Amino acid sequence: MGTVRKMTAKAPRQSPALPGVALGVVEARAGEHHWRVRVGAAVLVATRDAAVDPALVEDACATGARVVLDLSAGAVIAGVLLTARPVTIDRAGSVHVAVERFVVTAAEEATLRTGAAFVQVKGADVESFGNRVVSRARELLKVLGRNVRIN
Repeated sequence: MGTVRKMTAKAPRQSPALPGVALGVVEARAGEHHWRVRVGAAVLVATRDAAVDPALVEDACATGARVVLDLSAGAVIAGVLLTARPVTIDRAGSVHVAVERFVVTAAEEATLRTGAAFVQVKGADVESFGNRVVSRARELLKVLGRNVRIN
């Protein structure tokens, strides 16, 4: 018939431990470059990866958004999970947004500029500049001011 071999079971191979990735919630700042992050029941002190915008981690702390941690060499904040739709710039460099309200708040100055014209708000001054500046109204156009100077 043939030879009969005795079979012995081998222990399964252990795969090498892979670097860990975890989700956490930023609780508070724990120093200039460190953050307290809750992962399940544990609280870790994590550093922020240089590629992550510091303001993004501040926002995650304020809103409770989850952060992605790389646990392969300590706890490093590798990113923040989006919880709302972002305003994006397409590959052509255009931004298209359809919203109910659009508010921009600038502490010092806001400028809307094209190649040959701009509208600038700086402090309490508003300046419009272009080859042609047009104001239109269906009913009434008011120009209010202590002095109106037309050059």
